[in-house]
Amino acid sequence: MIELSIIIPTHGGRTRELVRCLESVKNCNLRSYQIILVSDVHDQEISAVAEQYLGGKDYFIVRNGKPGPAESRNLALELVEGSRVLLLDDDDALPETGYQSFVDFALANPDKAVYGDVVIIKEDRKKGVLLPDPPERMPSTTYEFQSIYVKNFIYTPACLYPSHLIRGIKQDTHMRSFEDWEFVLSVISRVEFKPLDQVVAIVYKDYINVGNRRSTTEAARNFELVLDYLYVYRRWPAPTLDLKKKREDMLKSVGLDISAQFL
Repeated sequence: MIELSIIIPTHGGRTRELVRCLESVKNCNLRSYQIILVSDVHDQEISAVAEQYLGGKDYFIVRNGKPGPAESRNLALELVEGSRVLLLDDDDALPETGYQSFVDFALANPDKAVYGDVVIIKEDRKKGVLLPDPPERMPSTTYEFQSIYVKNFIYTPACLYPSHLIRGIKQDTHMRSFEDWEFVLSVISRVEFKPLDQVVAIVYKDYINVGNRRSTTEAARNFELVLDYLYVYRRWPAPTLDLKKKREDMLKSVGLDISAQFL
């Protein structure tokens, strides 16, 4: 059986980032894996990249319908053949060394989802250059795990899921943000999570070119974030009174006063 299925959603205008992502997978020298690449646009450059990097075990899908990574990931989840599943964004990358040990850690814990830390690297994508800021390690594995019910701290590419235990779980395609967090909480309802103190992904951030945002004003974006917090909190109630209180404090910090009993 294939050890790892790597799901990569992509769309137009990100060919350079996609090549970097696929190169990083190739350079990991993984023992057994497949790539499921899903594009939500018909793009000749993406097709050319897929032809260059994908092999016989891999899938390349060009889909119609609603754009966005959630729809693409949900489609790819139906095609998974690997024992473990990685959701890797097209602008992220895997580290050059040590990733097979992370896969082995996952395989040694067959009924658990495993996660590690990521490194943040800043870049200017329009210029195609990395910024001089030093890489920053985000220590997700040091967080108290139950705080995931208050705010997400697990980065999407930092987690490997057991495919046999997440069948049927989908990402919510109606959310404006936080669909990754809501997916993690869905998995938590079935699967225990186990941390590994290791950098397992590289997340590239472009804070200079904001790109095409879903909202046109900062106020609108903030309002949408609050709505999605409320959506997640309602869908996945906090399991303890202490976590409910922390949710209350979290919402107060963004201007909403809701009693902990409702969270």
